Amino acid sequence: MSINTKSAIILAAGFGKRMRHLTHEVPKPLISFKGKPLIQYSIDFLESLEVKEIIINVHYKSEKINEFLKNLGNSKIKISDESSEILDTGGGVKKAMSLINGTESIVVNSDVLWDEKQISSLKAMDAMFDQNSCDALLCLSSMENTKGYKGEGDFVFLDENKICRYQDNDKSPFVYCGAQIISKNAFVNFEENIFSINKIWNRSISNDRLMGYKNSNEIFHIGSIETLDQFNEK
Repeated sequence: MSINTKSAIILAAGFGKRMRHLTHEVPKPLISFKGKPLIQYSIDFLESLEVKEIIINVHYKSEKINEFLKNLGNSKIKISDESSEILDTGGGVKKAMSLINGTESIVVNSDVLWDEKQISSLKAMDAMFDQNSCDALLCLSSMENTKGYKGEGDFVFLDENKICRYQDNDKSPFVYCGAQIISKNAFVNFEENIFSINKIWNRSISNDRLMGYKNSNEIFHIGSIETLDQFNEK
C-alpha cells in the first residue's frame, strides 16, 4: 500500500565534521557502510514508501554527490542546490519544499540507516499526519533505542502525540531520529533563509502545532567514525 505523502526530501548538504579524515575527500552521504553509500539507504527507503519525487539538498563536495545521483538514472530525484551557500537544516528544508509538487513532505537525514524496519513507522506517521492539526510530525525514539546518540534528549510527550522541548529533570525523554513529515504551512510568514529547523519547531510548539510519533524500532545514527566502526561490526 502506497502512502498519502508523495514527496520526500533527503538532507545531504552537511560537512560531516566529526568524520573529517573520511570526509576530507568524500562527502558524508557517500561514505560506504556495508558496501553501500549512506545516501543510498535513504533513497532505497523512500522508494519502498513509493514516493513520487525525492529532493536532495547538496552543498559540501556537491559535484561528487551530483555525479553519483546522475549515474543512478532515477527520474524521481531532483537537486536542491546549496553549493554557493549552505542554508542550515531549516533553510535547506525550506528551499527544498519550494521544489515539491505537494503540500507536505517526508524529510529524512542521510546519516541515519533507514531500512525496512522503519517502513512501518513512516507508514504509521503518514496515516497520522493531518496538516489541519499540525505543521510537523516528528519521528521520535526513546534514548535506549537511539544508537549513536550522545545527549540528554530532545522532546517529551505531553499526551499521545503532543510534544514539547525536553527540560532538565524531565522524565522519559525522546530523541529526534532524523525523520519528519512537514507541511509548507510551517514556513508561512517565516522570512529567514538561513536557519535551523529548530526555529520552525519552536514556533510550531508555541502555536500548539508540533506533534510526535513514538518510534519503537532501533535507530542507528552515524555521526562519527566511532559509530561507523561500531555499526560495521554488527
